[in-house]
Amino acid sequence: MICVSIQEQDFRKCRQILENCRMAEIRGDLCKFTVAQTEQLAALHPNLLITCRIENSSREYAYETITRAIVKGARYADVEIEAPCDHLEYIKTYARANGCKLIISYHNFQGTNSLDELEQIYNLCLRKGADIVKIVTTAHTISDAVRTLSLYRSETYKKAGKGTLIAFAMGEAGKFTRHLCVTMGAPYTYAAWDNGAATAPGQYTSAEMETLLETDYPADTTGSHAFSKNLFPALPDTVAIPCSKSVAQRAVLAAALAGGESVLENYAPCNDIEGALQAARALGCRIRETGDTLLIRSAGAAMLRELTGMETGESGLLTRLLLPLAGYISGTGGKEVEITGHGSLLKRNLAESARALESAGLQCRTDGYLPFKISGKITNENLEISGKESSQIVSGFLMTLPLLSHDTLLTVTRPGSLPYIELTLKILKTFGIHIQETGATADKITYRIPGRQIYTPARIYMDADWSSAAYFAVAGALGQGITLQNMPLNSSQADEAILDILKLCGAGVTIRPGAGARADITIQPAPLRAFTRDATHCPDLFPILTVLASHCTGTSVIKGVNRLMQKESNRAETIFTEFTKLGAEINILDDEMYITGTPLHGGRVKGHNDHRIAMSLIIAGLFTGEPVILDDIKCIGKSFPTFINKLTRKK
Repeated sequence: MICVSIQEQDFRKCRQILENCRMAEIRGDLCKFTVAQTEQLAALHPNLLITCRIENSSREYAYETITRAIVKGARYADVEIEAPCDHLEYIKTYARANGCKLIISYHNFQGTNSLDELEQIYNLCLRKGADIVKIVTTAHTISDAVRTLSLYRSETYKKAGKGTLIAFAMGEAGKFTRHLCVTMGAPYTYAAWDNGAATAPGQYTSAEMETLLETDYPADTTGSHAFSKNLFPALPDTVAIPCSKSVAQRAVLAAALAGGESVLENYAPCNDIEGALQAARALGCRIRETGDTLLIRSAGAAMLRELTGMETGESGLLTRLLLPLAGYISGTGGKEVEITGHGSLLKRNLAESARALESAGLQCRTDGYLPFKISGKITNENLEISGKESSQIVSGFLMTLPLLSHDTLLTVTRPGSLPYIELTLKILKTFGIHIQETGATADKITYRIPGRQIYTPARIYMDADWSSAAYFAVAGALGQGITLQNMPLNSSQADEAILDILKLCGAGVTIRPGAGARADITIQPAPLRAFTRDATHCPDLFPILTVLASHCTGTSVIKGVNRLMQKESNRAETIFTEFTKLGAEINILDDEMYITGTPLHGGRVKGHNDHRIAMSLIIAGLFTGEPVILDDIKCIGKSFPTFINKLTRKK
């Protein structure tokens, strides 16, 4: 499945590489060997692909290199679509006579053609006599990348048959297509021998590609599990959802800033909440757990000046909440404060947060990734930051700015995930902090934040998590129904939107009010129809909405794809990649994802160390005949460690 593309100009080293490759491409125009040397390599390797681009060499050299390699046993010969007709015909004659497969290739190094143009190119190559057509574009966005892969769904491809097309995109935005194309029908894909040896932008090394294409998941070492309707024939009738980590992390940090003892009820542990508790301990708090209640005693924000560093685990939210606070600590204590984490968080680009810190007057030493080393003080009294990529840094400033000695006017441009900002304001009010919204439009929100405020201890009930409830709600709509117990209504949790979306689809939603603003909510199955929804402010719903849309009649449209890039994984890529493996029909155009309802099937998938991707794939598996086999479920512990137990009715 992996063809190692070789441009090594040292003949001896090239031979050594070939000895360790099951399939290899010799780029004659880059290696620049003599024709005799190329013949030796073709005779040496039983699965060799030979190509020589005319634009990088003479036509005569390309002709001799390719034809002599064919005679000596090359299994594949690649000729670019731009080659003169007689050149192509001569090579095709040699290929037919020697049992060599002819590849006709098209490369666009500038961008990605329209789908109609790509189909025309595919048809033209087939008419020219190609056994395999290779179409490679350059992707600047995920829309470009997905458009290239759409060739595998074309009528031309269906008629020509599997194995006749290798289509993928170059560049970082198209990198994932290099391995997904194999799943979609490519006979093989290309990789570099090692780092620094890539023959095209975005090329993986062969070792990286082997890992990406790996489908053998030994359960005893990686924690893989299989999920299907046969293995999980009966889901629970009712389920109690644990507390929201979005609520809990904000509440823990607010309690850490409040002098005295705060009481946090309905606590349920998960990795991200434990990370917040560790940060609270680093801030000097004493924490006691009594059943499902947390008692957090703090000396208040005034005691933070001696702190020089904090660890945030793998939580993007906790990191962005603490970054502005580190600036406050630096400003009062006069010392540089380091914020770091571990695992997947170290791969998350936080450059936008760094820019926000610097616009506030702080110095931030970072390459855009953790660790951040923050010094100076917040001096800007009229602060403007972008909420385009994440609302979390906005929440971090909203929690920190009231501590300053001066008032601040905070303007948020291109605000996203507005319900989570509202959630922050709601929790701040509970802890005695008051912030006034002075103006709001679709593109801008302004807050007036008085300084010298003091956090006061509070008692707070941490509501059940709508993000976690969404998996069970969708499972209930697709299966035999389910009741979500004691769920908050009008919660300021963005993912409460799942109720409205289920109603749009035609599912039954019955609300039975309980204590306070909470209720038991029953989801009943029904024939489901396609829906259209803007998920810009609730992007965490995207993975499970993909499952829902795949079971709806028609094509659903979900807006907000641009909010998916900086999560635990690039969720636009991982949703498309992993659900395509299960048979989903997904297209992405700019900021919108289009999902046409079609039966999903089993398969081997990867969770990408992303809890929301993993849980959504599990729910998908509960409604497939053949199992969905997931490489790793440990990542679920980030937000919902009891998820599998609740599916199996265990406590």
